[in-house]
Amino acid sequence: MINKYLVLILCFFLFIGFDFLCVNFLVIQEIKIADIFIVNSFLLALTFSFFFLYNFLKKRSKTSPFTYLALSFFKMIASLVFLYPLISQKDINFLPYILHFFFFYFAHLFIEIFLLMKGSE
Repeated sequence: MINKYLVLILCFFLFIGFDFLCVNFLVIQEIKIADIFIVNSFLLALTFSFFFLYNFLKKRSKTSPFTYLALSFFKMIASLVFLYPLISQKDINFLPYILHFFFFYFAHLFIEIFLLMKGSE
């Protein structure tokens, strides 16, 4: 089996490339080049921390579906804290940034679920 962290790094670079293509093709002025790196790096860090904590909890005791749900809840809270400074500004249009963020959030979530299901086989 391929190491899941290697798959995550590969997906990270694929997501950044896809993100650059989409932002440049659709000409979205609200999303800057730095935002692409910041969002994808934050999501990669969340995914790495998810797998680190999941493996740590798996070694300490039996894991249950509630472990996955609890870690996903903490990821959602961390995402809201990450987005709060942008949402709190009233003078900018933050909808494209939020949609951009959650598109890649769900892409990382899909990769997590895929890797967890692949690891349980």
